[in-house]
Amino acid sequence: MNGQSTYSLSDIESFASKFYQGRPLLLTPYAYVLTFSSLAAAGSATQTLNITANADFIFTMMHHRASINGAAQTVSTKTAPLVRILITDSGTNEQFTNAAVDLENYSTNGNIVNDLPYPRIVSGRSTLTIQLSSYEASNTLNIDLSLEGVLVRAFAG
Repeated sequence: MNGQSTYSLSDIESFASKFYQGRPLLLTPYAYVLTFSSLAAAGSATQTLNITANADFIFTMMHHRASINGAAQTVSTKTAPLVRILITDSGTNEQFTNAAVDLENYSTNGNIVNDLPYPRIVSGRSTLTIQLSSYEASNTLNIDLSLEGVLVRAFAG
């Protein structure tokens, strides 16, 4: 695979159409991006992500890139961070997983594609709380996350 989602455009359109009960939809590819700077060894950090008010978000995949402070990074030497992630929808208090999971198992890093097992709809105006917990022995990390999917705007039929 080349880092592309295994969901086809027709898969996403069909999923959205069933959820929105056949209403006319406008789907727009979109990504929400977060940067966790200087995540200390054995430390944790939390950020919130506000979903746009005028559209729901169908979350299909997450990408990450990690770098170790002070280390040179090239495409062929991608860092596999020893980090766990927990995403919680703050409005419903619903976690995306039952506990924090290893970032490498939940997110795509390079050529290993990790789609979500099933697309997830996040309502407009929701806030996601994203917590990263490092289990590195000594390295401080910088981690960029990209939550990818489509914005959905539904119109009256």
